[in-house]
Amino acid sequence: MWQAIKTALVLNTEGVVVAPLDGVPKVEINRNPDGSRFIDIYYAGPIRAAGGTSQVLPLILGDYARTLLELDKYKPTDDEVERYVEECQIYDEIVTRQYKPTDDEVRKIVRNCNVCINGEPTEEREVSVNRDLPRIPTNRIRGGMCLVLSEGVALKAARILKFSKKLKLEWNWLEDIIKVGKSDSSDSFCF
Repeated sequence: MWQAIKTALVLNTEGVVVAPLDGVPKVEINRNPDGSRFIDIYYAGPIRAAGGTSQVLPLILGDYARTLLELDKYKPTDDEVERYVEECQIYDEIVTRQYKPTDDEVRKIVRNCNVCINGEPTEEREVSVNRDLPRIPTNRIRGGMCLVLSEGVALKAARILKFSKKLKLEWNWLEDIIKVGKSDSSDSFCF
């Protein structure tokens, strides 16, 4: 699955950026608190070079693989959801981004995305409240995750919804994130 996701990302970005090689360092199958298995996609800082739409391609492909493998959805705990919110707030202080999602948008994305948007630690700063969570292997800020969540899922929600419908995936929750002016009618995924 990891190789398929990286290959699709290379094709989609036409092999001209480092994102497919270094932006998705690993893909794992992990367990929810109830014992069910889910897909866990790790991002790193170089994913920025792929652009917002291509950043989400691994999530779409991971969700498609999840359905084929009959795996469950990612089921975040309340502490994990608040960890994402805290990280995005801190990341906003460190890096300028094209779009900064609201705390409620972050919560909506994390609670509803069928695969886990995880990440490697990229910043020296650490979270101060939601620390030492079992399924998040670091207390440092995961920059790649923050980028994908904001400039990928939140900013490109309209485009993602369109492609998820083509693959018959359950991403209708994105309709709550789509705002006037954020929609995009161009196609850039290579399906």
